[in-house]
Amino acid sequence: MKPNDTPVRPDGMLVEPSHIISARQDIGEVGSPSSLEELSGREPILAAYIQETMASLAGKLVLSGAPTNLVQGMYHEALTLVLSTLEAQRRGHYEYWKDSILISRLQELTPADVPDDWPRYPRREEDLEEDI
Repeated sequence: MKPNDTPVRPDGMLVEPSHIISARQDIGEVGSPSSLEELSGREPILAAYIQETMASLAGKLVLSGAPTNLVQGMYHEALTLVLSTLEAQRRGHYEYWKDSILISRLQELTPADVPDDWPRYPRREEDLEEDI
């Protein structure tokens, strides 16, 4: 690609840079452990897979002789990468599909034009006696 060429957006692209930035900021604010816990509420199997795989990677780093602070730093950095990627994709999916959700039939209905003197609810017998 030439320096002046603008990259063409693929048709199937769902994730915008703003999705990545906002997801990363949100995860940075609450922390990756809290974000993983929140993910486990929505997607328990996926969260368990991520947690087990991350623990396995951390164990391999420890067994290779990496210092503890390096292992902890890499663990948190990789977990943040995975969680922010999933959240950015989730936001991209929402943005893509949000306008295609069907509105319920009740939301589409407008109130019927009813004359003011038309009773809207069944009248009680005592109300009918007063009209006589």
